Amino acid sequence: MKKLALMATTAAFVGLSAIAQAAPITIITFAQNATGNTIIADSFGGTTTTLTGTNVAVTVSGYANGVATPFAAFLNLAATSTGDATLVGGDDIRQAFAGSFSITSGTGTNYLSGTFSDIALEGSRLAGPAGGFQASLIATDPSGSVTLTSDLIPAANLQDPSAFGLTLTALTQAFSICGTTLCHFTASVSGNASASQVAVPAPAGLAFLGLGLLGLAVVRRKAAA
Repeated sequence: MKKLALMATTAAFVGLSAIAQAAPITIITFAQNATGNTIIADSFGGTTTTLTGTNVAVTVSGYANGVATPFAAFLNLAATSTGDATLVGGDDIRQAFAGSFSITSGTGTNYLSGTFSDIALEGSRLAGPAGGFQASLIATDPSGSVTLTSDLIPAANLQDPSAFGLTLTALTQAFSICGTTLCHFTASVSGNASASQVAVPAPAGLAFLGLGLLGLAVVRRKAAA
């Protein structure tokens, strides 16, 4: 009886393993082509900051669906702060943003687009060499905070975003707060995104899972007899 119960439990466990989530994979990696700054942060009334980038020429160096890399694309970014800028650890400044982005071809193919909410832009307010300031807009394990779409990557590979990030470099000034929001700056940009593929149950895995559940039912009946 104990041996039968063990076999049934093992079968059920293996069947469930067959439909487990896959590990996160990188969907896209890119960086701008321009040597000058392409992202603009504008402060309005000391209460709100927007981030914009319009038709920024980028090179995609990594892409998930097998398209040969590198290839050229265009980045568009529009984001607005959703809370006050705050000091973190005394040296860094953090502010939450919500918005959207798209990475497309010149003919309109959507390589990867998305919306995001309440993800943090963080950077240092400490002085550094000219053009040496850096900040990051990053969401890690962003349950519900990032939604991705693509014309080329299957939707099943985009349903569980694990990370989305933009790195802003060569800021024209150190991070600082104007009123309750980030002050104006411009920056260069690079970024990446990753997600876990939603696994499709394999026929053998489903069969084994069914066998395990059937075995557990038999054990329970005999135990009740």
